[in-house]
Amino acid sequence: MRLCQLPAGTATQIFPVHEIQNVFEELIRHGQWGSSRSQQICAKLLECMALAIAEARAPRQGVEMLSFLSYQQCRQHMEKHFHRLNTLREIAQECHLNGAYLCRLFQRYGRQSPYQYLLRLKMNRAAELLLQPGALVKQVAHQTGLGDPFHFSRVFKRVFGLSPDVFRHLK
Repeated sequence: MRLCQLPAGTATQIFPVHEIQNVFEELIRHGQWGSSRSQQICAKLLECMALAIAEARAPRQGVEMLSFLSYQQCRQHMEKHFHRLNTLREIAQECHLNGAYLCRLFQRYGRQSPYQYLLRLKMNRAAELLLQPGALVKQVAHQTGLGDPFHFSRVFKRVFGLSPDVFRHLK
């Protein structure tokens, strides 16, 4: 509890939940194994989970909470409309925020810029599309809003460490 910076008997909200959830599921899975090393593995996973909770704690009240809510709303808007969003200016306008403030929110709570987050969303979708039979890099580039296949390939490789062609053949 000290590692999480939580007083005994208190609760906290975390964001994003999936990061903690993955560690928690691993903790349960290893605990059920009952092998000779399960206890050691679970102890380390519990320590990882405590560190992750301390890292992902959401603000609890006041102005800090309002800025966090703005961040969450912008992130949700981007997740819903990433296929048509292309610039920081578009994101800021649609979220009714100043571009510089939007960047500060994302650096503070997401540890990346809004544009990096937008590219990640687009590239995750691109990876899904590339795994479909008969998918062409040119088509996927167009569907993700990065019309130039060469630019798309460079961005894809920067994000995943593989070219789209190599990725397609890894199925």
